[in-house]
Amino acid sequence: MIARTSLLGTVAFVLATTLATATLAAETKDATPGVNPPAATATAGITKEQAVDMALKAHPGKVTKAYKDRKNGKETWEVKIKGDDGKKWEVYYDMKTGDLVAEEGD
Repeated sequence: MIARTSLLGTVAFVLATTLATATLAAETKDATPGVNPPAATATAGITKEQAVDMALKAHPGKVTKAYKDRKNGKETWEVKIKGDDGKKWEVYYDMKTGDLVAEEGD
């Protein structure tokens, strides 16, 4: 009787360990420590407000318009500024990366 109980206990332990390991492996299959998953990176980007702030730091003045646009084949935030320097500026920031795509002043 003791051997049978011991055998059942061992089988239960092995089964539980196997299931726990399989579950953990499935949950962490694509996870790399310290690396963001592609879905999180793909949705990262800058807001219109962030684009306006960056444009005003580069060209102080008054924002007259800020909206989505396309420049050089990229989706951008276009920020139009009436600059304190007397010029009118159009500044374009990549919506996904926040990189400056172009700026034009007259």
